Amino acid sequence: MVYRGTEAYDFSLFEPQVVEQPKKQNKNGTQPQKHSSPARKAAPKKSSVSKVMDNYGQEIQRDSQKVAIPQAVKRFMCFFAVGIAMMMGYLMMETRYDNVLNEISTVQSDLEIAKGENVRLNAELSSMIASDKIEDYAENVLGMVKAESYQISYIDLSEGDEIVVSGDKTLENDEGALAEIKALFAKLF
Repeated sequence: MVYRGTEAYDFSLFEPQVVEQPKKQNKNGTQPQKHSSPARKAAPKKSSVSKVMDNYGQEIQRDSQKVAIPQAVKRFMCFFAVGIAMMMGYLMMETRYDNVLNEISTVQSDLEIAKGENVRLNAELSSMIASDKIEDYAENVLGMVKAESYQISYIDLSEGDEIVVSGDKTLENDEGALAEIKALFAKLF
């Protein structure tokens, strides 16, 4: 047996049961005759299951007509949903934009602070290497004094390759002594 749809189930069990009133009887024990048309008598009686199924089908049709949404309302709901989605996207972008602007202003303020610190450090560095600071450190901490003009002696090397050693001795083309004197001058200058 092949069942299709809901015919395999007896939905009449879930429907409210209709209780029929007992028919009135006459005094002689017979039921009164109703005036009915001959067409009604000719129609076959439906079984209770088929009546329930017909009632159920009619009920489904009524419910589907109640639930049916007009096309204009459906369009309005679609446009409304799209509008809400666009508005939510716009609000999210605005929020992100505000966050980025706050980050930019924070970085700019940090940059201004760093520029100020750079100026301060450059001023401190230039004050540390000023010539009067160096002279003050040399005189007070290291105990150095400025050389006087009588303490300075100048060497004239423009006359030639002659070197005078103590005692008026001259060395000409002596490579060992010449190398020592050059090393001595290299240490001085």
